[in-house]
Amino acid sequence: MSDASKDARDLVDQKLEALVALAANEVVRTKLRNIHDVCSHVVVTGRQRLTVPLLLSTYAVRFPSREHSIAESSIRNARGGANPYLELYRAWQDAAEILLAQGPQLQMGRVGEIIGTAELAGIKDPATRHQVKLLMTQNTSLKNQLDILKQVRGAPVITLVSRDAVSGQSLDAPKSVALTESELSAVKDFLAERKMKSRGLVPGDDGSISMRDGRPFADPGFLDGLRKMVEISE
Repeated sequence: MSDASKDARDLVDQKLEALVALAANEVVRTKLRNIHDVCSHVVVTGRQRLTVPLLLSTYAVRFPSREHSIAESSIRNARGGANPYLELYRAWQDAAEILLAQGPQLQMGRVGEIIGTAELAGIKDPATRHQVKLLMTQNTSLKNQLDILKQVRGAPVITLVSRDAVSGQSLDAPKSVALTESELSAVKDFLAERKMKSRGLVPGDDGSISMRDGRPFADPGFLDGLRKMVEISE
């Protein structure tokens, strides 16, 4: 923690102690400590800017007791400058500007990653860490899809011809359908079951492809068409 962040945290802690000392009763003192805890959770742990709606929603989850519940008006009402809840909230708003600005910059992970695993492990809040992990997984999945599309880009198009059109003619495939050696290698690599699994793809019995989470990736018959292209080119 930098000196500026430590000073900001010390000031808001001192503000809490002063307000608790002046509180009229134990209920007010408890609510002040609860607000302080929630603000710390939002700003320090969650790395988020403080707002009244966010404060209230987080407060309701962390402190569901009706006895110590707090309304929006209890925070927003100035009360002639004598509202301890508002004073603590504003103190945390000022501290948040420094704490968030002094926060560590996330280092870049590997190419294609949003952040690295070290940064992910450093996120203390379980809910935030889970959400970031989902984003990383989705980003990796999209990158894999893009890599696959790059591999099959430029593959020849198979044109279906009617039986009458080829009557009396050789049924040999036109030269334009045959794949080059590099194209053939790329398509065969894509069709390999091991490679499909590593890319999060699941082949279907109807020749379709779906993602591991069930989302469609290619229409029925797509794999059959690729296999026929391989047979023609070999």
